[in-house]
Amino acid sequence: MPKEMNEEPRVHTKKHLARLEKENRQKKALLISLISILGVILLVVLYGLLNDKLFKPKRTVAKVNDTVITVEQFQKRVKYERFSLVQTYLQYALSDWAYFFQSQLVGVQDQLDDYIQFGSDTLDKMIQEKVIEQMAADRGITVTEDEIETYIQENFGYYANGTPTPEPTEKIYPTSTLSRTQMALITATPLPTTAPTELPTATPMVDPTATAIPPTEMPTEAPTPTEIQPTATAYTLEGYQGLYSTMVANVTTETGFTDTEFREYIRSILLQKKVYDELTKDIGPEQEMVWARHILVATEPEAKMILTKIAEGDDWTTLAAQFSTDTSNSYQGGDLGWFGKGQMVQEFEDAAYALKIGEISQPVKTEFGYHIIQVVGHESRILTSDELSTIKSAAFSKAVKAAQDAADIKKNNIWASVVPSEPAIPADYRISQ
Repeated sequence: MPKEMNEEPRVHTKKHLARLEKENRQKKALLISLISILGVILLVVLYGLLNDKLFKPKRTVAKVNDTVITVEQFQKRVKYERFSLVQTYLQYALSDWAYFFQSQLVGVQDQLDDYIQFGSDTLDKMIQEKVIEQMAADRGITVTEDEIETYIQENFGYYANGTPTPEPTEKIYPTSTLSRTQMALITATPLPTTAPTELPTATPMVDPTATAIPPTEMPTEAPTPTEIQPTATAYTLEGYQGLYSTMVANVTTETGFTDTEFREYIRSILLQKKVYDELTKDIGPEQEMVWARHILVATEPEAKMILTKIAEGDDWTTLAAQFSTDTSNSYQGGDLGWFGKGQMVQEFEDAAYALKIGEISQPVKTEFGYHIIQVVGHESRILTSDELSTIKSAAFSKAVKAAQDAADIKKNNIWASVVPSEPAIPADYRISQ
């Protein structure tokens, strides 16, 4: 008989049973702890996925009154703007004339590399668009689907009714004859000139008609009415649709921008154009304009000192060259040429329009410093198309700024942590600096 069968059953003492029970409790507690830890890890991973895919995209980066801009909208727009700029970069970098565009290409490269600033600029643009959309709504301005489709077609070079071929001719108007007073003011021999720079007193302009559909740009103003003769369309509707579908597919792959979102982007562009037209419809080519010159200094005592020198008979042109900090015109006697309302900062404009020909202002304080202003001309003038466009853009910019200042705008700090840095210029095409 085997030995095992002769052994009596093992008797467990109370002490032994207590120890076994304790060990089982410890094992159970350990198992529960492991399951809990795994559960927490799973929840963290799941939350991360949900946060990235569901919660974060819906969070608000900015709010304009009751309209929100979400993380998802912001990221897609930044990626689209980057994609468009990269395509423009490659278009010029791969052209036979790439050498002549080196400085511009480096500028684009730097712009894309500073992705935080790029994101900030894009968000500001989106906020301004929301303000303009609300301006449009207040005025009952809308954009139809047909208008969006026509705009896209024409930017792809497809014209359903034939390609318009305008031949604008700008009418030449006679210039005014200078009076004896004006002749006396400008007879001083001009000093050596320096390379011109941007006028510091000009109000920044906003071009409401810029389009991001590369490479075609919408004209900034309507052509002069002339006879328009349609010519044959370069390709068929099917050809356009094929190109458009390819473009949308590429954009969606690179940026996530869908066809619907792209068309909403175009709607925003067209709304801006319509608001621009509405706000500037009463601005005609004949404008009351001022021709002025100025001397700009940093402090009021300096300005008063210059006034004293002028009163003592010192030459204006010499004083401008010696003291004016506006280097764009200091060597031309501070001559600003003719300008209309809305082109200069408000304080400067008010003072200039209040002066008579030959009069000199007291120091005028603006954000740039203190100006001594002398008016050389004051008359109603017929503007060139460029001058009219500049004045219209200034009026539009002023109205948009006023609407933006009146709006309840909030930017959440989250935007800086979600700015995309892609798409980027391929390494093989970057310019070494």
